Amino acid sequence: MKKMGPVVEKLLKKYNLWQGYLQFMIVEKWAEIVGPPLCEVTKADSISRGKLKILVKDSVWAYHMSMLKPQLIAKLNREAGAAVVKDIFFSIDQAEEDSGHER
Repeated sequence: MKKMGPVVEKLLKKYNLWQGYLQFMIVEKWAEIVGPPLCEVTKADSISRGKLKILVKDSVWAYHMSMLKPQLIAKLNREAGAAVVKDIFFSIDQAEEDSGHER
């Protein structure tokens, strides 16, 4: 009996849905990919046309993350096995800011 993974991948590619699936997986697996220290202060929000939006705890973290942008893009694309992320934008997490609580 065949495993479902290759069959699903083939179908997604056939119907031009593979890139969207890879983008979805980047957002869903953000915490797993970047690890505990970064996922405590960041959250992948969305991705569209290769532009990944990351919510960050505050402006200090936005600055620090912007310095890591090239390494993050390379790591995310390596994880996806394709050039899924072309750019990353960092935005202050308003829910975090409004609540005054840590994640």
